[in-house]
Amino acid sequence: MATLPVRGAENAVAMSTNNLPWWKVLYRYSIFEAADSAWSLIIVSTYFGTFLQIVLKQPGAHFGWAVTTGALIVAAISPILGAAADHSGRRQPYLRFFVYGAVLCTAGLAWAHLVPVALLLFILAYVCVNAAFTFFSAMTPAVSNERTVSTVISMTVGVGYAGGLICILGLSRLVPSDEMAGRVFLPMALIYLALALPAMYLAPDFVPKGHARVDLRAAYGRMRQTFQEARKYRHLFRFLIGDFLYENAVASVITLMGLYSRNVMGFQASELAGLFGPSIVVAMLAAWLVFGPLVRAIGPKYALLIDLLVWLLLFASVLAIRPGAALDLGVFHFDARLLFSAVVAPLAGVGLAGVWSTSRVFLTALTPAEKSGEFWGLYNLSGRTASLLGDATWSVALTILGEQLFGYQVAVIALAIYVLLGAGLIVTLPDVRPSPLNFLQARAIAAGGARVPDPR
Repeated sequence: MATLPVRGAENAVAMSTNNLPWWKVLYRYSIFEAADSAWSLIIVSTYFGTFLQIVLKQPGAHFGWAVTTGALIVAAISPILGAAADHSGRRQPYLRFFVYGAVLCTAGLAWAHLVPVALLLFILAYVCVNAAFTFFSAMTPAVSNERTVSTVISMTVGVGYAGGLICILGLSRLVPSDEMAGRVFLPMALIYLALALPAMYLAPDFVPKGHARVDLRAAYGRMRQTFQEARKYRHLFRFLIGDFLYENAVASVITLMGLYSRNVMGFQASELAGLFGPSIVVAMLAAWLVFGPLVRAIGPKYALLIDLLVWLLLFASVLAIRPGAALDLGVFHFDARLLFSAVVAPLAGVGLAGVWSTSRVFLTALTPAEKSGEFWGLYNLSGRTASLLGDATWSVALTILGEQLFGYQVAVIALAIYVLLGAGLIVTLPDVRPSPLNFLQARAIAAGGARVPDPR
């Protein structure tokens, strides 16, 4: 039986899984991303906003403020939870807690007929889903190594979009009209649970057995020490600031596109499957066929910069394709809705796939394995705080300028500025690639100490 050296009882690292075949990584780990992406697409991007506006008769800005509130809570708790996971040596107990919380709150939306109850359940579900994703992401050093990390991450991102595509195509059949948007909540809760179960119980954790010890005081101490040693992690903190800037746009597009598609371009909720479906296919293929090989070829930094150029092109296209716009190419006539479907939606798919496929590899390359929970928590803090500011940006624009074309255009320009600022900061970072010391097996070998059995 193979053995793996670890640092000691309190900081025991995971069983050696670096050589797991891709199909085991797929069903034990990557499939969780299908749950996360499907939940985000079905609940956040498509149907809860519709449910709030059409069924509960609330303005669209209320949805924006609900997402903003959820993002603020996630931003506040993610770093502490990540540091607590590092201190305890486990990821899965936290993952299970938040997955079950997300399932209960999402299912509860099916019976929520009062606005305060619906908003509260949505916010709680949003917090649980994003917290669960923090611990899922922090398991990356346990399921990959420096040679496979870009493949694992791009495969995982692609699986996420595949799950979203299947769910939007299937669940949209339950919503033939906007008034029936509430029908998707219970099925989505059950699908989320089914797809999350393998990662909750079968994926490798940072220790092969034992109970997680939740010590928030010790976790806070770890975080405080990290910030006191900020110079030691200066490139990582600079990356997180850059990520915060461009994710102001990225995170906001997920929530804004559904509203923009309905309120500006005139799509019905029942038509959004046809709009989002092709863009999800593009995202899935881009993650697998474009950004995985691109990261391996030129590194995560330059692949990320290329992706940010795609985002700028996306925003320029949104501004150019407005209601009434048309393009004639010989005998072919493209009206505004068709142009939006053919240009903007696929660009959004490429942009989203690129961000997740490149940023995660870049973060892995900058992060010591034993601090993966903490820095993935800070990464989630960056993303959720960005979502907070990004969603607040377009919510304020719509509140002040009205839910009309000009208000949306101002919001889009603001998001484009965030991308430009983030790209400017990413340019200043070194061109680092993942190394053995970013992963558990190599860190354990370097540290020496006790040996635990590898049950494979």
